[in-house]
Amino acid sequence: MQKRALITGATGQDGTYLARYLISKGYEIFGIDAPGHATRADMTLVELDLRDHDRLASYLKDTQPDECYHLAAFHRSSAVRTEGNQATDDERASIETNFESVQTILSTLAMVKPSCRVFLAGSCHMFGDATESPQSERTPFAPTNIYGITKTAAMHLGRLYRREKKMHVCTGILYNHESPLRGPDFVTAKIAHAAVEISRGTMERLTLGNLDAQVDWGFAGDYVEAMHAMLQADVAEDFVIGSGELHRVKDFAEIAFARVGLDWAKYVSEDAGVYRPVSSAVYHGDIRAIGERLGWKPGTSFKTLVEMMVDRYLSGSSTV
Repeated sequence: MQKRALITGATGQDGTYLARYLISKGYEIFGIDAPGHATRADMTLVELDLRDHDRLASYLKDTQPDECYHLAAFHRSSAVRTEGNQATDDERASIETNFESVQTILSTLAMVKPSCRVFLAGSCHMFGDATESPQSERTPFAPTNIYGITKTAAMHLGRLYRREKKMHVCTGILYNHESPLRGPDFVTAKIAHAAVEISRGTMERLTLGNLDAQVDWGFAGDYVEAMHAMLQADVAEDFVIGSGELHRVKDFAEIAFARVGLDWAKYVSEDAGVYRPVSSAVYHGDIRAIGERLGWKPGTSFKTLVEMMVDRYLSGSSTV
């Protein structure tokens, strides 16, 4: 029988790659995304605010998926906002979207489709100011922002349902993953776009924050395969999903500019004024466990990832 998969955040970067991957395996896809997102021809898509827990529960009852991938999340910078009630509003939205929606999904499925296998998208921000690097599944969680706190709480809730309800629920602790679909607010997309615009003479320079910042970057298309593998396993486990490698921001810039025939050092400058408040920890994923138990490893090199993102802007296409 054809399997049904439900994806929240279905039109985002990860949802798009995951839907494409599952369709190639014969799945029927049901998607949920926030109001205002584009329609998709390859799935049954509904616009639904995940904070509307009654409607979310109703949709789960109607679709009764075999697999559920909860990828949608509310994420803001960990910087404290002072204008109006923005900080409080962000906390409320984070709790409702990243934690309470998980409780709605799990409690509803426990009643109507307990055999449904559930993937929860976690984050390296769950480790907070980690005292060890790389981080593994055994590294203590010590989140330092509301996003990390809600993701950690959701993982523990998933473990509770796994233990008490015997449901197949697992959390993938995701490190930075990029693709040609990455939005313009991310530093990777900014670099790729600037390299192309500078090569065309429509932009002169690019100013970034800490060029020596180290990041564990991987390809989103590889990571969705890890998500799927986790739901096919005989035993539900939580795993770190990353590239297992560290690269500096300047490494990304060097490859991006080389792709268009330029020397990055002539066009990129560093300005401490645009540094973002970030954890002092170096987020570096130890991916040995998922490799040993599920046989997963990333298949796309860092260089290939950067060049893919640059090529997106060279082609002028917003799709891949």
